[in-house]
Amino acid sequence: MRIPSGKIDQVIYFVAVDSVDLTTRKTGLTSFTVYRSRNGGAATVYTTPTITELSAANMPGVYSLLIDEDTTIASTSDAEEYCVHITQASMAPVNRVIELFRRDTTTGRTATVDANGRVDVSAIQGTSQTARDIGASVLLSSGTGTGQVSLTAGVVSANATQIAGAAVNTASAQLGVNVVNAGGTAWNSGAITANTFAAGAITAAKFAANALDAVWSTATRVLTAGTNIVLAKGTGITGFNDLDALGVRGAVGMAAANLDTQLAALSGNDTTINTNVLAVNTKLGAPAGASVSADIAAVKADTGAIKPKTDNLPAAPAAVSDVPTANANADALLDRAAGIEAGLTVRQGLRLFASALLGKANGLGTTIAKFRDTNDTKDRITATVDAAGNRSSVTLDPN
Repeated sequence: MRIPSGKIDQVIYFVAVDSVDLTTRKTGLTSFTVYRSRNGGAATVYTTPTITELSAANMPGVYSLLIDEDTTIASTSDAEEYCVHITQASMAPVNRVIELFRRDTTTGRTATVDANGRVDVSAIQGTSQTARDIGASVLLSSGTGTGQVSLTAGVVSANATQIAGAAVNTASAQLGVNVVNAGGTAWNSGAITANTFAAGAITAAKFAANALDAVWSTATRVLTAGTNIVLAKGTGITGFNDLDALGVRGAVGMAAANLDTQLAALSGNDTTINTNVLAVNTKLGAPAGASVSADIAAVKADTGAIKPKTDNLPAAPAAVSDVPTANANADALLDRAAGIEAGLTVRQGLRLFASALLGKANGLGTTIAKFRDTNDTKDRITATVDAAGNRSSVTLDPN
């Protein structure tokens, strides 16, 4: 029997005969013990020997043993002998020797060799091959199917959709190329900016004579370095218009009337201004002046006295949201630390008072008296008392 190295699905057969008469075939046997030795190795018991009785009626005493342990030969060997020793309490011991060998070809395939010693390869790593797939010159299959390219006289006709992983501009049918550098110098990406050009890269010498005449005629090119453009009124750049009198008044926010008319109207307001200044003086307690200027001077004097008092005001008064509400003031009072005494706020004290006065009570006739909170959810006060009701210790839960 020969078994390829590494195979673990092959079986060998043996006949079990009676251990006394060495003739009678034994059927229905179980609980076999199997030892193995490969290439002179130590006798090693099979961990889980798989032994099957073929047929007690048709092949009495014939059993099969699966060879599935230690079947790989050494890397330096082409073949090794493998011995098994099979025992069972009711049968005579059985020894079988097999050969483990290294295969030259893959199971299930036959290598076809011609008269010149050449092998006919039908598949490589399980993939079927044709005559054109391998050889000194690999032939391309012209066509439009999968794995084919369009060929005409050895020239490939292809539509490029990507270059270096970037999509080609198909909308304008142009080939888009991203240039990273030129002559070893890295280029900036994106739009052309001042940083794209090195300092001094563009000079007058870089342009051919009269290269810019097509966009700016030499007849009108009068700008020079350091000289401002001077245009006569009403002439020059198209699109600029002079403002008329009405336009000037509108630009400075004046009414339709001219400046003289508006100044005259202001003089008529002297009386109103003077009256208002006197009213301010009266409010400030300053003496009335003989004129508007005198009254203004008096107001200045009074405001000068006020200023030192306002210098200490905050630069940015507190916002309305910073002013405590009535509820905030109430909470601050109720939760003020040590509001009643050390460790007891007003809110906690009120809870304890309400428990003692309004809550349920139990155990008053015993040594432990308890007072519940008004919601009857917990014991607010737990006191140890004597027969006279005197408290020797008190446990409070004000929270």
